Order: sequence, then C-alpha cells, then structure tokens
Amino acid sequence: MSPNSHSSFTQPLPGHLCARRPSGYCERRFMRFLSPAGSLARRLLLLGSSALCASHVAAADYGYEWIASVPGSTVQPSAMSADGHVVVGNFQTYFTPPSGPGGYVSNGFVWTDGSGIRTVQPEPGWYSISIGDVSSDGNISVGILAGGNATQAYRADAAAGQIELLGFLPGGTASRATGVSGDGNVVSGWGNSSNGNRAFRWTYDPVALSGSMQELGTLGGADSFSNGISRDGHVVVGSAKDAGGFAIAAYWVDNGPATAIGVLAGGDESGAMEANADGSVIVGQSDVASGTHAFRYVVASSTMQDLGTLGGIYSEAFGVSDDGSVVIGRSGRSDGTSSGFRWSEATGTISVDDWLRQSGVTIATDVTNDASAVSADGRIITGTLRDGKAYLARGASTDPSAPSGPPAGIITVEDYLQSFNGLPRHIFVPQQVADLAMNGANSSPMFHRLSAGQRSVWATGDLGAVRNDFGTGPTGTGEIGFAYAPTDDVTLRLALGTSYSKADLDLAGYSRVQGSYVLPEVSMAVAPNIYATLTGFASIGELSMRRAYLNGTGTDISAGEADSRTLGFRARVDWLDAFRVKDAAFTPYASFTHLTTKTDGYTETGGSFPARFDQVKGSSNTVRLGLDGRLDLTTTVSLIGRAEVAHRFEDQAPHTTGEIIGFSSFDLPGAPIEQNWLRGGIGFQAKSGPLEGQLMFNVSSQEKGSYWLSASSRVIF
Repeated sequence: MSPNSHSSFTQPLPGHLCARRPSGYCERRFMRFLSPAGSLARRLLLLGSSALCASHVAAADYGYEWIASVPGSTVQPSAMSADGHVVVGNFQTYFTPPSGPGGYVSNGFVWTDGSGIRTVQPEPGWYSISIGDVSSDGNISVGILAGGNATQAYRADAAAGQIELLGFLPGGTASRATGVSGDGNVVSGWGNSSNGNRAFRWTYDPVALSGSMQELGTLGGADSFSNGISRDGHVVVGSAKDAGGFAIAAYWVDNGPATAIGVLAGGDESGAMEANADGSVIVGQSDVASGTHAFRYVVASSTMQDLGTLGGIYSEAFGVSDDGSVVIGRSGRSDGTSSGFRWSEATGTISVDDWLRQSGVTIATDVTNDASAVSADGRIITGTLRDGKAYLARGASTDPSAPSGPPAGIITVEDYLQSFNGLPRHIFVPQQVADLAMNGANSSPMFHRLSAGQRSVWATGDLGAVRNDFGTGPTGTGEIGFAYAPTDDVTLRLALGTSYSKADLDLAGYSRVQGSYVLPEVSMAVAPNIYATLTGFASIGELSMRRAYLNGTGTDISAGEADSRTLGFRARVDWLDAFRVKDAAFTPYASFTHLTTKTDGYTETGGSFPARFDQVKGSSNTVRLGLDGRLDLTTTVSLIGRAEVAHRFEDQAPHTTGEIIGFSSFDLPGAPIEQNWLRGGIGFQAKSGPLEGQLMFNVSSQEKGSYWLSASSRVIF
C-alpha cells in the first residue's frame, strides 16, 4: 500500500503476517490508547456502539446515548479521554469536488459530556479530516488532513481553539499522526521523506509554543512505521525494515535510533503494536515457522517471549497492562475458531473464558472471540464474543493486600446497557407519586369546603398502578388532616401523608420510592361561586434502585439507595355549579402544578459491575383543564364524574450521569416525556349526618396508562 492509502491510525502488517491471518485481519485498526482507564472506556464505547447499532436497543429504550448520527454517513468513534468525558471520531460522507470524480471523505467530531457533539471540518484546502487519538484530558487531538492539499498530520488544541500542522519530514510530501502522549506534547506518526517512509516523533515546546518533527530511523532498510506511543511519551513502537527488506518490530526511545526487537524462532517479520505506560514492556506479533505468534518483549533484558497459541496457528497481542505483567489478545484454536487470551507469568497463555472460570465464573462453553483492551491492573478485559457482541470481563484479584472490590464476571455490552433502560425515568417516580398526592383524591377541593366556624378531620387515599415498558407497578398515597373555616369564604387545610410507588425495570429490576409528605391548602371565594385554591407540597423519601443484568449464564444484581426530596405547589380555580344539564350540575376548573424533585447521588453495591450515579434534579410544570359533574340520586347519595385534559410543558426528563465503576463515565439522555394526556373518573359521593365520603375510580392515558381508586372521608364538627 502506498503512504497515501493509510489512515491516520492504521498501519499495515508485514506481508508475511498478513498472509497467515484470517481473512480481513490486515484491515484491523491498531489504536493507541493513552491510559488504562481510557483504554477500557474507549473499547466499551466503540464496541458498545457497534453492538447497539445492530439492535437499536438504545434508540428505543433510552439506555445509551448515541454519540453521533449523520444521515448518509458511517460514524466511527476512534478515541476517548482518560475520564471518558471526551470522545473523538469520524464520519464518512460521499463528497463531489468542484472538478473530477467524487469519493468518500472524512469529517471529525468531538463529543463532550455535558456539551454534546461538535463537528470538526477540514481546514481550507483539504476535503477530509480524520481524528485518530486524543490526550488523557481530552484537550489535544491528533490525526490527518487529506484530499486537495498534501496529506498532513495535525495537532489540535481544543482549549486554545487552534489546529497546528505538523509539517513533513525532509523531502517528504505526506505525514500522518498515529498517537499522542498523555499530556498531549508528544505525537507519533509516520510519513514519506527523501529517505523513504519513516516513523517520526514530534515534540511540542510549551515555552517556545512550537514543535519540531524528528525522523526516526530504520534497521538498515527503506522504511519504518509507528503504531503508537507510550503514555509518558518517551517510547514509540512500530516496525522498521532491515537491510534484507523484512519488517521487524522495533522501538525508539525519545529521538534515538531504532532498536530491533527481533523475530521469534523460525520467523522473518514482526510488528510491535502496544507499549505499557513507561515503554518498558512491548507487545506485538511475529511470524514463526508454522504461523504467527504474539510476543512480549522486556526492554531491560532484551528478551522476546513467545506467548504461543491456544492450539491454532496464530495469536496476536492487542494490549498490555500498566506494569506489563498481563498481555491480552486473540488466538486461533485447533477447531478453526478463535478466543480471547490472557497471559501472565503465573498462568501462561489461557483463554479469557478459562481465566474467568478460574475466578469462579460459571461459563458452560467458550464464548469469547478476542480480547482487545486491558485495565491497568490486568483485572478487566474487553473484547467481542463469538456472536459479535462486545463483552466486559472482570477476573478475581490476585493481590491479597488489595481492597476487596466487585466479584468476577462477564457481561455483554449490549445486555449490560439494557440494564440501564428505564433508569433515565427514575426521576419520574417521586414526581408521579407527588402528582398523585396533589391531583388524586386531593383533586376535589370543593368537596372539602366548610362553613364559617366549622372544623373537620379527614382521611384520604389513592391506590392504583402505573404501566411502563417493563410491566405494571403499584402506587399509592394515604393521609390524614384537619380543616377549619374562619369564614364562609375561606377554608384552611393541613394534611400529613405517606406515599409509595414502584416502577419495573428490565430483568426484574425496579425503582421504588417511599416517603412522607406535608400538604397545606387554602381555598377562598374570589367571586360568587368561583373559588381559588392554593396547595403546597413537600416530601422526603427514599429511592431504592435494583438493576439487573446478565452475568455469564445467570442474572446479577447491583442495588443502591438515595434520598429524594420534592417541593411543589398547585394553583386551581373552580367555578362551582357553573351550569346544569337537566338535573346534573357541572363545575369547570383549571389548575397549574409545579414540582421540583432532587435525588441524591448513590453508589451501587453487589454484583460484578456496579455503577455510581450522580445527583439528578428535574422539574415538572403541568396545566389541567377539567369538568366535574354531579347528579344527585337521593338527598344523601350523588353520582360524580370527571373529565380532564392535561399538558406538561417539559418534553424530556433530565440526563442521568455517573460512572460504570472501573470502566468509564456515562451520560444517559433523559427519557422523552408524553406532554398531553386525558383523564376520566366516575364514582359516588355520600353523606350521613356529620360524616361525608367520596369514592372515585380514575383512568389516565399518561405514558403507558394508569388507573387508581381515590377515596376520601371526613367528619364535620
């Protein structure tokens, strides 16, 4: 392949290695990840988005945030900051230039947690830009500009709003950036020069505010290429050709000469793909007499270790832990399949499946296809399963002095993200129960009117169920109160109540809230037969979350609890008995309800993959127009009914943010809110001396629908 045919983060394997790999192997992209946490976060996002694209789980159930969706384009995230708050990538779109044939070009995007997505357009003179890597803090990104002007590596500083062209090697006409150090000040790449294709190391001087490109040599042959750089920026890894024209795995320390790593016994070509944090351990693959094997190279002792295979003819290393003690990758098997592998000094090369079995995880048959990234301590691995789904795996800790953490387990990204489905709705639960307390049995202020000097005590309650995507959950309120009328035109009420509601989540998970509330209210006549009512609401509750997800062949549970507080008010106007139709009297009304709910952050316990959730705050503002009807059947019994239309002004719940512990942060978009719904009710009202009561059955079309029974009784004295 010519230099211009390579992407900013793709480097071809030597020909012999390509020939001995499964079909499509040589198109694999070897990405440089800057930190162990970032590595897992990136793999989670990249693999997760791939899995979800096929199933559309996130789009339907709001359990995952799409980073980008561009009509007519192919979107591909490429890298993520260490904390997971910045994602960079590219989307390809067909482009027709002013003259000549058209073709696909790349545009970049930068997604920032909290700010959303920003499209990155190529600089004037180029048709295409490709972002390949990003620094640990997400501020510096590197990649290539191509099409139109000569292909050139660049370094972009988001904070300064500047993009810097890195130039070319002496005599060169093209350059590409393949990786960037954790602090963003060192860039690795390759380009052509008067000497042939050459790896380079570009260094930024923060004092001089400029950088310089240093050509990195070969092993006596024509070309050298870089695949990545250590996080500290001192070691570049890749391959270089020797005098015989063979590509040999090599590394460069700072701007020093190429140092050959060598080849395994029986081989003649090799390539270095990753380095650990300080570059002291390098991994890659080399051909051997009968195939291709992954290797682990220790710089201090110049030892190149053959990691073998799982019975097949090839293996390939994709990642290494922070201290270099764990290597992961993919290996062929004797039956023609492949599995992810994990190597350590203690276990040698074993499948990820067997590593999990040794950690106590039940896996009936081997399921992994590869292992693509590993955490700093070597305990967490990501990759793909044989069914194409991405997985996350955690093994048991081998350090007895380390603090205990989540147990071992394996989940697929798709299935795990499904466990978040419905969580962006959990802010609804305290609000729904608060709304029920104010607009359920307490939606009949005319029933509670008193004459001057009268007092009453009452009990009110609602009992019903609310439907959602996963089932039907119970909900209810109950309260007692006291009322007093200082005049014929004013009634004062004060209630103390308790509430409960439960909403189902996927795989038998649930969101449950229970708490107590206080409800003061004043009703007064503002004109003949027209009454204005102002109701307050304050509650304190506890939200309990139970999140279920598949772990291996079973279901795992992570759970947490958080305090929830809701404040609100309702303003309502009733026109008592405004008109009659034969013997039925009708009272039109209008109301406005405001509620603000705040749920504290919490960290889950239990399960292999718990998460931490940040505090969430949301408000609801709802206007209602309705008509109450009453038909006196006898002097003591009346048939009552209600018809109501409601509109909520918000169209989306607040985001749910947090961290999948040990992996990455997440930002779940708020669930869409149904803004318009209908409510109807029918029941009876009766009185006997000082005792009065009301019973009404209600239905609502809100969300998936709900129904409840409201009951009120009072004693007047």
